[in-house]
Amino acid sequence: MNYNLSANIKRHRKEMSLTQEELAEAFGVTIGAVSKWENGNNVPDIMTLMELANFFNVSVDELLGYNMSSKKVDDMIDRMSNLCHEYRFDEAISESNNALVRYPHNFRILHTSAEVYFLRYIESDDDQDRDTAINLYERCLDHLSQNTDNEISEYTIRHRIAELYSKKDPEKALETLKSINYDGCTNKTIASVLMNAGRFEEALDYGSQAILRTSADQFSIISNMAMSIAASGRKRDIEKAIEMVDANITLAGLFGAPDRITYMNKLQTIMLILKAWWQSCLGDKEAMESSVAEAFRLATLYDNSKSTNELSAGLRFYYSKNKAYSYDSTGANAVSGIESMFNEDKTVVTAKNYKYMKNVADAWYRIKEQA
Repeated sequence: MNYNLSANIKRHRKEMSLTQEELAEAFGVTIGAVSKWENGNNVPDIMTLMELANFFNVSVDELLGYNMSSKKVDDMIDRMSNLCHEYRFDEAISESNNALVRYPHNFRILHTSAEVYFLRYIESDDDQDRDTAINLYERCLDHLSQNTDNEISEYTIRHRIAELYSKKDPEKALETLKSINYDGCTNKTIASVLMNAGRFEEALDYGSQAILRTSADQFSIISNMAMSIAASGRKRDIEKAIEMVDANITLAGLFGAPDRITYMNKLQTIMLILKAWWQSCLGDKEAMESSVAEAFRLATLYDNSKSTNELSAGLRFYYSKNKAYSYDSTGANAVSGIESMFNEDKTVVTAKNYKYMKNVADAWYRIKEQA
């Protein structure tokens, strides 16, 4: 049974920004006594140990760092999680209460218990479950330094608290969401809270920005996935990449304004050239030339329309006064931008398929000469 009392005392002292002298003063002992605690030459008596745990807002077990407690904590968390997966929330709550009595300052116990109450609140809409979940999440923030799970952060916890406040106190929810709205990541949730509060104009503003972010992210993600899949050079992978490009072309059409040529049409031209490239890889000359012809048609329309890269102006559903712009590696014009794609150096992504781009370029320039 190993423990790390000396290291834990030192760590918690530093987390509270205290010197050895200040900790000694708080407990009425000498600096030398604190120094011996931290270098392992001496240990506090049982009463001082309990007072230290209370002072650092941790359990005695946690301060001691007993390894034996880890397995017990794991077992408790597993039981709570499994019961929630089976919708046996009452039993999960019972397990949570027992765990919290034993480990009231353990981050993992606090967070799992908060999730248990959150899930039961979603199921029951019981105000007491909501308030208990909020309290537990707030306690999690006090012990965030213990967290080792990369999927949990101050952001995820505060976002959960805001969700719980959305009915109880919309203003509190909005205040929290806006404080963690890094690069617009909570616009969607803010729009939902505003809508339910009857603040429709503001909801449309934040909702519009959320749609813009979502559509741009979705387009980029699908493009990157398609390029990654096609990089293998295998026939089945290239066929799947073409399906993904078709999805992007459809999405750009759905999100783009229907009554004018916009930046979304320029994005379609880029996708059509990728599609033509992979059709060339498959040896489908007719389909390749058809895709190139459509790309040239759209690129010419885009350049002649004098459209700009204002992404917000090109969206079908956008009700915000805030403008948003997008920039891509092909430059301002669609035609010259596509032609720059033909001259790009071979990379690890394009290595196995790069030679087929020449067929696409030849078809493009042939269509251009005939135009």
